[in-house]
Amino acid sequence: MINWYYKPSGLCPVQSEGIFLNYYFYFRSRHDRATIDFAKSEEDWRQEKVITFTLLTTESPKAGYLPKWKCILLIYWGCIKFLFNKHKLWKTNQNK
Repeated sequence: MINWYYKPSGLCPVQSEGIFLNYYFYFRSRHDRATIDFAKSEEDWRQEKVITFTLLTTESPKAGYLPKWKCILLIYWGCIKFLFNKHKLWKTNQNK
């Protein structure tokens, strides 16, 4: 389901990248939040043509020190949210 470029390391800032259903994703957990961006390609991500989900908010700087297992669960949660919202959200982003 996920083709990982690299999994989260657990080091601050926690980051991960990969492909989910042919969409590029970038996960970051630092300061007070964990977020995941989805784009149609890495190039679109660089151009900020993304859909972003905030997966967790906490006291700063706790999000930068989340354990690997929790980050992986958050990434899967973000993928599920994206799966059920992607068509509606892409349409909304194109109208901006």
